[in-house]
Amino acid sequence: MGVLTEIQDNRIVTERGKIVVNPAFNTVLEIQKLYLEDSLTDYEKAEQALRMLVRNKWNLRLYTPPEKVKLLEEIGKRYIETKKRPQIKKNPLPVLDFEEDGDYIYASFMQDYHIDLIDEQGRLPWRKFLYLFNGLSSDTKIKQVMQIRSMEVPRYNGKNAKQIQQINELKSYYALPVRGGGGQAGLDLLFRTLEGMAKQ
Repeated sequence: MGVLTEIQDNRIVTERGKIVVNPAFNTVLEIQKLYLEDSLTDYEKAEQALRMLVRNKWNLRLYTPPEKVKLLEEIGKRYIETKKRPQIKKNPLPVLDFEEDGDYIYASFMQDYHIDLIDEQGRLPWRKFLYLFNGLSSDTKIKQVMQIRSMEVPRYNGKNAKQIQQINELKSYYALPVRGGGGQAGLDLLFRTLEGMAKQ
């Protein structure tokens, strides 16, 4: 089924009962941060992620640890994973970090859609959030910032020193802190970890 014809149903029925899922964008972003925690085991991360995504948490006590891992995988497939698109060009530096760029994203959603993301916490599903994010116009703040980060610095030709300096200053101003695993990479790590746990 396609995006426009898919019927939204936040319930998963298993042999152990019905699970009600809330895949809100802010919850998924919190799970991405959770998966960067070194102090937790993979199973603890999976358990915590499940507790964050499931509304009727009391039903989780009926599931064994392997069943919980499978349930989290199912939630990921149904509500979080998106269609992979081929990348045109791999940029060595990240151009987006949902946490660091939260203010730019918030302003951009207000500008283009008049959607207050703070008011939408706990309500706007992750996939809808991503569809809207991907559709933001090029004159929104986050798209401008991403453009600056991905911009190539031209070679010096004897006449463009000022242009090079301006581009470098902008890139420096909007540079992201160096760290790994944020954004989609955090979700990819989550799913790779779950796949590995399921095979054990």
